[in-house]
Amino acid sequence: MKRFFRKLFSPLVFTAIISIIEIITIVIALTIFRQYAEGWINNTFIVFLIERTVEIIVFLLVVNKRENPEYKIPWIIVLFVFPLIAFIMYVFFANHGLRRRDRKILKQINEQLDVLFDINDEEKFKFKENVPLRYRSVFKYLRKVTRLHNNSENRVTYYKNGETFFPSFVESLKSAKEFIFLEFFIISEGKWWNKIENILIEKAKEGVEVRLVYDALGCFGSLPNKYDKIMRKRGIKCYKFHPFKPFLSGTYNNRDHRKIAIIDHKEAYTGGMNLADEYANDEFRFGYWKDTMIKVEGGGISNFIAVFLENYDLASHTVSDYNKYCVYDYEKYDEPGYVYMFGGGPGGYSKNEPIGEENYLQIIDKADETLWISSPYLIPTYRLMEALKNAAKRYVDVKLFVPGIPDKRLVYWLAKSNFNELTKAGVHVYLYKPGFNHEKQMVADDNLAFTGTINFDFRSLVHHFECGITMYDTPCIKDMVEDFKEMEAVSIEVKSNYKINIFQRLIISILTIFRALL
Repeated sequence: MKRFFRKLFSPLVFTAIISIIEIITIVIALTIFRQYAEGWINNTFIVFLIERTVEIIVFLLVVNKRENPEYKIPWIIVLFVFPLIAFIMYVFFANHGLRRRDRKILKQINEQLDVLFDINDEEKFKFKENVPLRYRSVFKYLRKVTRLHNNSENRVTYYKNGETFFPSFVESLKSAKEFIFLEFFIISEGKWWNKIENILIEKAKEGVEVRLVYDALGCFGSLPNKYDKIMRKRGIKCYKFHPFKPFLSGTYNNRDHRKIAIIDHKEAYTGGMNLADEYANDEFRFGYWKDTMIKVEGGGISNFIAVFLENYDLASHTVSDYNKYCVYDYEKYDEPGYVYMFGGGPGGYSKNEPIGEENYLQIIDKADETLWISSPYLIPTYRLMEALKNAAKRYVDVKLFVPGIPDKRLVYWLAKSNFNELTKAGVHVYLYKPGFNHEKQMVADDNLAFTGTINFDFRSLVHHFECGITMYDTPCIKDMVEDFKEMEAVSIEVKSNYKINIFQRLIISILTIFRALL
């Protein structure tokens, strides 16, 4: 009941009501204008001509906008079926990129990053001789578009489920001496968050700097509506990301889907887990919740800090001192491999580069023998779909894992519509029968890997703020491969003649139109 009333009286519900009123008001105003215009002009043809001209203008704006062509399809279809509604929605929601204020803040941030992570500093960009040439382009691309650093001599730990992650993470929080930075899409009151919250409050009293960012939509109903203000009164620098306000805006679609935790300059975490009990399987929603996290110790933490501070600054409307936090003499570990943690975002975040999608494409392209993939959602872009099929066609053993128990049924139906095309091309698709595999990760040839927050869907690839870590030859990749093999043992492979029923095909045919928004 507590969550129900939180949702009922939340800013999101209020914003939704006001937005609906705004749309209805605009529709009524345009309808009245049309009626008066016809009487004033005394010629319905002229009014018709004005309407068609507006439609053509919007159509040309959609077609000529420099973005993923797949994102344009829903606008074009709705424009010709419901022109009046499409015109209104386009005015308010067409710009799914950064807000003007966000761009100003990012410009100031980038001025600091360009100095701290000097892209012309070749000493920090050299690869060891034992790194194969074929893999260097993956890291060079990330280096170019994110302006952060490749990092060697790190220690990387892999957590294959919440049962192993949460106890270790809580103990690490207790050891904090300087700062704790947390950024999560979902935080939910319960066993684990209550423990973490108490530690944060106690650490803030001890003088540890605690910063916390959570997404307004992701925590809809799971936290009190004014939780950020409550925590600030307790000495924690806490901010909601893109809080809801009573006006129509496409920025509401740009959510902070990242999962980042940094403790001093000692440990940093990312992966698929949010801070809620179901991730530790202390609460069961969709069978067994399979998820993973990565811990990095060493110089790679500098990238984590830079990525965290970006969204913290966007949420708090401030600009942090990046030199104060990113410059540090990190401990060096005698472990092989490279790690590159990076963040991505919607249009305008990094020169409109689809960082998450391009990172996936490059890893898929480098695969020569094996390719392991896990994603809770399977609504890939055309480029990703073709890359997966082409990998299988060049005899790469591609194994793709999706949930056996879905959390969103309609989205799951849309995912299943891709099974037949993938299996016919030679991709092995598996249903994880114990429950819901929420992890987002990929391993190519047992030595090039990614794990993070980026799903195989348009929301992650186009709309959301995401993050992750790409690795080469780190020892933990063997743990990832073993985990994939354990998943395979309890999964069921989809047959190549997989079919969905007529009702689902009908729903899918409609959903496909809007797949770029899902």
